[in-house]
Amino acid sequence: MSTWFNSVDIYCERLDASFWAEPINAFTNLSFIVAGLFIWRLRTPRSNLMAILMILIGLGSFSFHTFANRLTGLFDVLAIALYLVAFAFLIPKQWSKTSILIQLGSVILLIVSIVLAQLLISPLKTALPWLPPGMYLGAWLALLGYALITQSSNTLAARFLWLAVIVFPFSLLSRQLDMPLCDLIGGSHWLWHLLNGLTLFLSSYGLLQNGAINLGNSITWPAQHDSNVRPTP
Repeated sequence: MSTWFNSVDIYCERLDASFWAEPINAFTNLSFIVAGLFIWRLRTPRSNLMAILMILIGLGSFSFHTFANRLTGLFDVLAIALYLVAFAFLIPKQWSKTSILIQLGSVILLIVSIVLAQLLISPLKTALPWLPPGMYLGAWLALLGYALITQSSNTLAARFLWLAVIVFPFSLLSRQLDMPLCDLIGGSHWLWHLLNGLTLFLSSYGLLQNGAINLGNSITWPAQHDSNVRPTP
């Protein structure tokens, strides 16, 4: 009988059910944790929340690539879903007009994008098995919408959202090509982790932009108009 603890084998790197059967996939989850720690250094309530969610994604994915069962797979998906919902709820803070209703509408936009993407992809999966899951394609479509809306009210924030919009398709491509490229290069899922960590960093950084932000002492992105504007709390 199937249980939550049944072993899952869906990645090129995994050859058996042992804990360290996916060492590269496991260790590249550090990208989420490192990205989260950089966001944490902005030290605002919102940055703390997004940093925690990014670290949870790293831990959830690490558990899935080590224990590799249905339960850890659920943790992996839930961590990503929490990040997406939190981002969708908070991004209207960057818009010229916002309210709790607009924030809830932003979450609905995310959900609708995911549902529509899944409905679009499902009939095509048999012929095009490399298509990404609706959850990820829908998230990209929503991110595209958020970047477009943010562009008119906060160009600095939008700049980072656009970068995330550009990076994420390459991240998705590396995820979907893991098995097709397995015999050739040994899989590419590890690249999904690295590029997705960058995507989450860029999107979170855009979410928190409200002018010049000094990321530690090494990275500073100047505001376009007012160098004294600080990160959105």
